[in-house]
Amino acid sequence: MYEIVVINKNDYPVRFGMNSLRLFCKDTGRTLQDLDKLGQDMSLDDACYLILNGIKDGCRVSGKECSLDIDQVADLLDEDFEALNKVLEVFSEQFSAKFSEEDKEGNVKAPKGAKAKK
Repeated sequence: MYEIVVINKNDYPVRFGMNSLRLFCKDTGRTLQDLDKLGQDMSLDDACYLILNGIKDGCRVSGKECSLDIDQVADLLDEDFEALNKVLEVFSEQFSAKFSEEDKEGNVKAPKGAKAKK
């Protein structure tokens, strides 16, 4: 599932699934453990790469082409800075939904740092 976000009067599909997070980690050198701290001390590069990869994955799942690069994302934000908040809100909603809800089998996910009993 993806959401449409309007940036500078254009519609962009945005999705933050495992693929977009994988691409973000690859682009920024972050690890999976870093993702839960992402909102703390986020750099402009981090924000632009997060948006770029959310749009790329949204385009992939919606069947649209995406030719944007990191510089073009920064240019879009120059024209519509509020779009940064819009996309980060989608990230927050989708990321928290993926990692805090019950899994498909109905099992409640263990709290962070909990160990499984044998």
